This record gives sequence, structure tokens and C-alpha cells, in this order.
Amino acid sequence: MLGDAGRVSASLRRDPELAAQRDPRTGWTAVHLACASRWHLDPVRAEGLAAIVGMLLDAGADLDRPPTERSQWSPLRCAVASTTSGRGNEPIVRLLLERGATVGEEDLYLAGFAAGGGAWCVRLLVEYTPTARAIAGKALAAPISQRDVAGVRVLLEAGADPLRYRDDDGRPASVVRAALAARCPVELIELLLDHGADPNETGEDGRSPYAVATAGGRTDLVELLNRHGARDDTTPLDRLRYACLRGDRAGALRLLDQDPALRAQLTDTDGSALVEAAEAGNTPAVDLLLAVGFPATATGRFDPAGVDGATALHAAAWAGNADAVKRLLAAGAPVDVDDSHWHSTPLEWALIGSGEHRPTNPTPNWAETVRVLLDAGASTSRLDLDPQDPHYPSPEVVELLRARGIAPAANTAS
Repeated sequence: MLGDAGRVSASLRRDPELAAQRDPRTGWTAVHLACASRWHLDPVRAEGLAAIVGMLLDAGADLDRPPTERSQWSPLRCAVASTTSGRGNEPIVRLLLERGATVGEEDLYLAGFAAGGGAWCVRLLVEYTPTARAIAGKALAAPISQRDVAGVRVLLEAGADPLRYRDDDGRPASVVRAALAARCPVELIELLLDHGADPNETGEDGRSPYAVATAGGRTDLVELLNRHGARDDTTPLDRLRYACLRGDRAGALRLLDQDPALRAQLTDTDGSALVEAAEAGNTPAVDLLLAVGFPATATGRFDPAGVDGATALHAAAWAGNADAVKRLLAAGAPVDVDDSHWHSTPLEWALIGSGEHRPTNPTPNWAETVRVLLDAGASTSRLDLDPQDPHYPSPEVVELLRARGIAPAANTAS
């Protein structure tokens, strides 16, 4: 595992049978360990690891056999999984393929998570896989979840059938709905549709891609799906969300006038549209959604976290959308409500968001967001401001917290 080719070579000269010897507890062999090693992050060790894999194969190590009957972790699968740490393991993956390693569906799937975008690893495996079309159904799930256009293109050009798509758990699913849930770019979804994806295949909730795109205010996707023959099965509530997210006040009011019963649905609806607008920095949409009656207290899906149960205030705080935070608090959003996944408050989300600084909101201001939450009475009793925490807040936010006597002084924090 350390890439010490000299010692491995000396051991094999003394006893060549070590190459095939299995650990009695795990069933793993030396070649499994060398392939799974993450020490390829060190270029010197990476060279040694590749040399070791070659030595072991020359000495009779089994190329394809998994450690046990219940484990499917072949040396190739170990090597592909290790590519998530970097491309230093690429020579080993290539060597195994050149020696004739069998590529399975799970190998193609794991390749999609390779560091630097999985396309390079997927492309390498496809090059040595004449049966890529037959085993690529689940493989599409990886680049879709990574929003990796290049990886999806490689698989589609190798024959992957979007109609045979399966999700990360191996279950048949709507590939377009999966791409929408992952917030893939339009280019990726267009690739899927151009290669035969069904624009009308619904998700587990029975909702079509067109209805979901409409409810999410995605004009670009609505137009794309229209061009590919999607049927309009939207509800009045979908169309109301669409109007609000686009800032179409006149259209939203017209829908409410045409269907008076629609107002009653707003109190029971989930807050995904409001969460979407708050996280994207779309303050005009937040204003309109609140004005027509969407409740500030409703919870919905927060996409970057991949979880349900966040309020719009959580999303606005995480994205540094101070204006939306002010509006939501004024509309009655509770300042110390917990989300249902991590059981954290909007203030905790704001601190983490300031450190992660993901570009979901084009004009973030986390220091102002935190100030607004504190001024509204947000509790600080659960804050754990450890400078070694990978989710430590941004310097601007830490400075504000120190000024409020919440964070430790600079000399003690170090």
C-alpha cells in the first residue's frame, strides 16, 4: 500500500506464492491493496504502486477474482474507486485494462466520480469495454449527480440508453427527472433527450419533467422539453409557482383570479419554490411568493444539501441572501427553527455557507446575513466555533462574531 516496490520485489523473489496469498480475514490479496491505496497522491509512491501491480500480476496475482464470494471488489474496482483521490492511479487502471481486466457495471458507475471530473476515467474504461451499451444503465447516474456533461456524453456515445437508466441504488428511474433533481445544465439534459430520453417519464412522485421544470421556474428547460414533445400536464399551482419565480406579478394574480380555490392550496403546499428563490438570490421572487400567500414557514427541498426539511430562511442564510432573510423574518419565519435533517438553525447554516461560499447566489453578503439574524434574536448557544472545523465561517463573519463577543479572540483561536 505504501508503494515500496523494492521490498515487494525482494519478497516475491523469496516467495512468489505471496502474490496470490489471501488475507484470512478479508480475502484481500496484495494486488487489491496496491490498487486501493490512496498513496498515489504522492507521485513517487504512485510510480512504485504501478510497478508493484505489474510485479504481482507477473507473479500470478488473479486479475479479476473478488476477495470473497460476497464481495465484488476486484482489483480494477479498487483502482477505479481510488481515482476519486486524484489521477495518480490512472497508470494502474490502464495497466489492469491492458492485461484484460473485466469491466463491470459498478466499475463504470464508480469511474464517474473520478477526481477532476469523471469523463477521463469513464472514457478509459469504455475504450476497453465492448459491452458498454449493455452495462451502462446505472453508470449514467454518476456523471448526472456530478453535473458532468463530458461524462454523460462519453457514455451516450458508447451506447448507453437513457431509457434503461437506473439510479444510484440500481432502481429504474426517469433519467430526465434525475437530471432535473441534480440541477444539471441544460446542455446535459439536451444530450439525454437527443439520445432518446423520454421527456414525459415521471418520477416516483408521478410528476413529469415538464411539471417540475414549470414549478421550478425554469423557462429554458420548459422550452427545451417543449421542443422534444413533452406534454403540458402542469397544475394551476405549478403555473403559479412559475409566474412567481419569473417575477410575473400580473400573471400570478391572473391565475389566482381565475381559480379562487388556488389560494387555499398555498397554506398546505411545500415551500420548495420559496426555498429555490431564497437560495438563488432571487429576492423579487421571494417577495412575490410571499405576497400571493406562500407561507414563510413552509419547508422544502434544499438542493445543494440534497435534503428535504429546510425552510426558505435556512436557504437564504446559507446563500448569504441578506435581503431575503429580512423579508422572510418580517413575514413570520421563525429565526431559530431547526431543519429536519441536520437539526440546525438558519444562523448555523449561514456560518457554514460563509465558509463554503458556493456560487448559488450571485451577490452574497454573509456578514450582513449573520448580523440580521443576530439582531432578530438568533440563539448562539449551540455554536461551536472551532478553527479546526472544516466548516469554519469566513473571516468576515468571524470578525463580526468576535465584535459581538461570540467567537474567541484571534490570539486564542490560533
